Amino acid sequence: MQTIEGKAQIDYPTQWEYRIIGRNKDRLKEIIQSVITQDFELKDGQSSSGGKFVSVIVSTEVKSQEQRDQIFVLLKENPEVEMVL
Repeated sequence: MQTIEGKAQIDYPTQWEYRIIGRNKDRLKEIIQSVITQDFELKDGQSSSGGKFVSVIVSTEVKSQEQRDQIFVLLKENPEVEMVL
């Protein structure tokens, strides 16, 4: 990765991580499986202090900026997903 004019230049393909936050960890995992059709690695993230929210971290290889953005949008548009980072 290089920095050009203050913005990082990402060389593709590259491994990319998404942190997905919602209320039900099992449901988040199902959503990820429906969105990401290629190989991915899934790790449990943290829960909120009150236990209301949970997070999972998914890592997958993306081949382009467009693919990276498409996965982000598909995850974010799901009503059971509170946030994607």
